[in-house]
Amino acid sequence: MVQRKRRRINGDLSNFILLILYKDGPQTIEQLKEKTALQTINFNTRIQKRRRIRGDKQLSAVTACKDLVCRDWIRLGAQAKYELTDIGQVEAEQTTKTLEKSAHKLETQLLSPSAAARNTTVSYVPVAILKMAAGLISGSVGLIADGADTIVDTAASAIVWAGIKFKKEVIGTLTIISLMFLTVALLFYNSISSILANLAGTFLPMTMPYVVIAVELIVLLSMFILSFYQRVVGKRSQNFALISQSIDSKNAIYSAVAVIVGAVFSLFGIYWVDAIVGAIIAVRISIDGAGLIRETVRSLQGSAPEFSKFKLPFEKQITQRRTNIFQHWIMHTIHNDKLRTKSEIVASLEKTFRPNYIPAVFTEFMAGIDVNFEANFVELIAPLLNEGYLTEKTGRYKLTGRGKQYIKNTATY
Repeated sequence: MVQRKRRRINGDLSNFILLILYKDGPQTIEQLKEKTALQTINFNTRIQKRRRIRGDKQLSAVTACKDLVCRDWIRLGAQAKYELTDIGQVEAEQTTKTLEKSAHKLETQLLSPSAAARNTTVSYVPVAILKMAAGLISGSVGLIADGADTIVDTAASAIVWAGIKFKKEVIGTLTIISLMFLTVALLFYNSISSILANLAGTFLPMTMPYVVIAVELIVLLSMFILSFYQRVVGKRSQNFALISQSIDSKNAIYSAVAVIVGAVFSLFGIYWVDAIVGAIIAVRISIDGAGLIRETVRSLQGSAPEFSKFKLPFEKQITQRRTNIFQHWIMHTIHNDKLRTKSEIVASLEKTFRPNYIPAVFTEFMAGIDVNFEANFVELIAPLLNEGYLTEKTGRYKLTGRGKQYIKNTATY
């Protein structure tokens, strides 16, 4: 019976309210509105339009509280504050334990350096098998060589995993760098051999280019996801071995592209293009390897690696989107909550984007694990002042007419 009730209320604010009351004690409806504001306010007008077309109801703390009162999970107590009933206390405890268990599992099984290295090693195995099988079936020398390289990468990943586990990350990094240059040597060798074979008229074309293209497209997508995952965990944990692996996985994307290009041109009887592409990719990998060597030497000399240099795919766009959300929120708090000073606005940002009732691992990607609202306040507020949405006088901020119109056009409650 309890499970059926929980399924019915999923998707609204009920679980959030249970968590807030469990963590922070009795709350007024205004306090609950404030603490669930991020879930109830939508600044994306396109999403608002889709919700209206579908006839979806707007999330509301008032509606959620009424539902919870009807279920006898909360009640309105002294000083007009909602509090948990005995049944609600049990539900809130179960919800909290489930959330904390999920957070722990996410941290230990996915986001820790050791877990990322282990997951990478396991992920390489089916990719290597797929490449080798398709290479042998199709007769693609490039795909067989690529599969052999992935087998070596699997062994290297296991070394990285062991290095992280035994606090010897530099060994894993050096292994990855060594194998990157081995890949470069193999690519140059294959490219030169292919060119010479074409000139001598002894080149044997692949028999099933469509299979090769299909397999390498799957590999390309897999390596992109894996590289992104390794880069996220590497930057999050400041682990240079994982950063090195993410670069190696990115290089696997280049190799997949080279094989695909060779397969496409082979359909038209042109067999030398993949050799040129392979050589270009070898140069690109060499450049990445040289950069890793420099950072490794700096690390061995006692300097911390410059992790900011290693960008995530679409990091600029993600950062800008996150900044826009923070700026939207600043304008909302000034308009709706009448907050005026820097300290009040920063406190609102912290409360909203790093709520204490949700484990940090679930909020860090929303707020940015490295975002310091106090230190970055000027960077957040300056564009709003420059674009005429806010004015500032003696440390107090106020919406302009343009800012009020923006809130009216974009925010729904």
